Amino acid sequence: MSAAPAFRSVEPTSAEVLALKAKSNLASVSLGSKIISFSDEFFAEASNLLKDEEAVFLPEKFNERGKWMDGWETRRHNKDYDWTIIQLGYPGSIFGFDVDTSHFTGNHAPVVSIEAANATEQEVGEGKAQFVEILPKVGMNPGSHHYFVYEAPTAAYTHLRVNNYPDGGIARLRVYGQVVPQNLVALEDGLVDLAFVGNGGRAVACSNQHFCSPSNLLLPGRGKTMGDGWETRRSRTPNHSDWTILKLGVPGFVDKVEFDTRHFCGNFPPLVTLHGTSTEEDVPGEVEWVEIIKGVPLTADAQHYFDADGGKDRTFTHVKFTMYPDGGIKRIRINGRPASS
Repeated sequence: MSAAPAFRSVEPTSAEVLALKAKSNLASVSLGSKIISFSDEFFAEASNLLKDEEAVFLPEKFNERGKWMDGWETRRHNKDYDWTIIQLGYPGSIFGFDVDTSHFTGNHAPVVSIEAANATEQEVGEGKAQFVEILPKVGMNPGSHHYFVYEAPTAAYTHLRVNNYPDGGIARLRVYGQVVPQNLVALEDGLVDLAFVGNGGRAVACSNQHFCSPSNLLLPGRGKTMGDGWETRRSRTPNHSDWTILKLGVPGFVDKVEFDTRHFCGNFPPLVTLHGTSTEEDVPGEVEWVEIIKGVPLTADAQHYFDADGGKDRTFTHVKFTMYPDGGIKRIRINGRPASS
């Protein structure tokens, strides 16, 4: 068996954790991740591992199995170990993990390891997938976040197996990484959302993310609450603007865009613009930004559709979305044609 990739444990308050959280959570239920099998979930379901919301503790809540817990918890006295297999919503390269035992204090999993495979769901179901260890056995503390960062991103994987020695509870598993698309997700009109997370799009920079991350802008669907969009702090200076830069999953031509302010009713941006550039840099430096959408007003809790004003004959690798002066927005769709097609 090959050695697991080099990694290190980092403190929750470190800059490395901030960098991790800027990545996509590949195990998020919002991306379509799901549990496909498990050894046991007597006290609490393995699917709780994939919830986007932080784990909660309700002291008075019990059920027919015992104390209700917001996580995955197996029965006691396992002579071997427990496990669960997660199918990631999209294949991805992993930069690090947060194994969270919040609220599991006398019943947490003492030791955890993680394996990964690149396989079809059928291969995993038939036991034919080749799992490799990517996080060796590591000790867990009660009621804690445990962050692990890789020295270099892993290969792309489709499935994870989380091993729980010998039994106990884990609240959440965050798998921070980058989607590596195997096939582009096309729209009904034949266009492709070039910025969609499932097509490899990601947020690479922003002016502010005080309330929630711009990575949420690229998620599937229209979300559940105001908390799964991008929202900046209130500005108090004249002529202020907030911005985020999105790296497209594939370079392409922009034809149409959608700006969705769902759930943002008293805090949507009154005016927005969109510009594009082409560069080999991950985060653009001093580059020329070409206007795609000139200043357009937005309204509360609505989907707004626009045809590209400019740059239709230009190939873009990045777009820059700017809000005047600040506010929040749920989703951005950059619909166009991949340059390679």
